Amino acid sequence: MKKKFPAYDDEIDLIALFKIIWDGKIKILLISIILFLLALGYSYQIQKNYSNSLTISKSDYSKFIKLDSIIKLIKSNQSNQSNQSNQSNQSKELNQIVLEKFINELQDYEEFLFSIKDTKKFRENTNNLSIEDQEKALFKNSKLLKIIEPKKNETKFILNFKWHDPDEAKKIFQDTLNLAMNNVKKSIFEELEQTLEFEKKMKLKHDRKKIDYLSEQSSIAKELDISDNQVDDANLYQSNLSLNIYNNDITDTAYYLRGYRAIDKEIELIQNRDYHFFKLIEKEINEFKNTDIKLVDYNVYLIQTKSLKNTKLILMISIILGLIIGVFYVLISNAFKSQTASNKNK
Repeated sequence: MKKKFPAYDDEIDLIALFKIIWDGKIKILLISIILFLLALGYSYQIQKNYSNSLTISKSDYSKFIKLDSIIKLIKSNQSNQSNQSNQSNQSKELNQIVLEKFINELQDYEEFLFSIKDTKKFRENTNNLSIEDQEKALFKNSKLLKIIEPKKNETKFILNFKWHDPDEAKKIFQDTLNLAMNNVKKSIFEELEQTLEFEKKMKLKHDRKKIDYLSEQSSIAKELDISDNQVDDANLYQSNLSLNIYNNDITDTAYYLRGYRAIDKEIELIQNRDYHFFKLIEKEINEFKNTDIKLVDYNVYLIQTKSLKNTKLILMISIILGLIIGVFYVLISNAFKSQTASNKNK
């Protein structure tokens, strides 16, 4: 004979469940209020922090006309060796090259950390530390600045900087960018001056080599008593007897046939050269130094500031959690009471 088991109703009575929750609404409300107040206190304890973003882009090419003309002047007299070393940059526009120099200057964080070191917050936090510990604490601040590379087919860089005070962040940005700008300008001027100095030395070396050669040819002409030119210029050129003044290599030819008078005069002219061309370039460089040119384009007044402390979100989450915890508490409490009452009836 088969045993009959009692049938159990596993379906949830939603009306009864809602009645239990409704009856415990005061408890649910109290739990929600408690969690809300705790979240409110927690939000006040969290330090305010802001994300400050600034866009850096290349300046208009018209601002680089002066610099471009100086570079072209130097290149017009540039030796083959130094000219080859600069061919890699010819494919890029000058304003793009300068922008990359500027970003490279920022990536060592020197200017940024120097600006951070001058803030009240850093001085207060490191006042009692040793110099070595202060340097370590300062270096940790480099993580606050992020340099975001441009996307494909774009040239704009984005600087992201986290700081507790937007106004102070703006000042740190300004000081950092000013220092980087000055350093880039300084490096450009030094590069121009070094290149010009190198070209001067190459030119002087070539002229000294030419004078040595002419002196030898003059001595030969004097020894042979050749005072005046013995070969007309056309024959001299065709016979490859002329001196190649545009090449570092001087051909050992019978240049003495010009006569020592002409050769000595040529030596005198070379020795008395004042190199007007190089003086012109020096003047152009000095004038460029005194111009107030903005090598990259940015505006600190266009900084985008966003609060990283979302109090509304914290409070909303606390309310939702309060309701969930309150409902579970009421249901569990009711189930526990029902179980206790059932045990007593047995």
